[in-house]
Amino acid sequence: MNIVEILEDKLLGNFYSRVSLGDTFDLYFDQFWLISQRIVAPQEEYLNEQLSSFKPAVEAIDKEDVAKSIMLTSTLRKKVTSVSLKTDSSLELSFENGVNLLFTTDNEIVDWQWAINEDGQDPYNSFIVGVLESGEVQLGNC
Repeated sequence: MNIVEILEDKLLGNFYSRVSLGDTFDLYFDQFWLISQRIVAPQEEYLNEQLSSFKPAVEAIDKEDVAKSIMLTSTLRKKVTSVSLKTDSSLELSFENGVNLLFTTDNEIVDWQWAINEDGQDPYNSFIVGVLESGEVQLGNC
């Protein structure tokens, strides 16, 4: 199987049932995790405008993550309807509720960008597929 086929096999028609936010974004699917340094959703700008008068959001330490957390929880248990690998190795997922999430590869000062692995921890452990230090999608243990 090639990289796109593996991504489709793992993600297409599947959903995540748990999400973790912190220094990384971690989504638990069935028997594996999709972990990422950065996630972007087109609707974030609109949400940030709506939240601009909500004091707890404005005063949050990582205020840019407030809208991201809304986008992530809005796709919780929603099936992935489309999987796309961009030319810069970013991963884009579309969900059945019309939300798109982009797992980017433009985060500086990190040794990995996004990965699918079995334990949701260090992306180099139980690595299946992802973008590590090379900036290109790599296959691990499929």
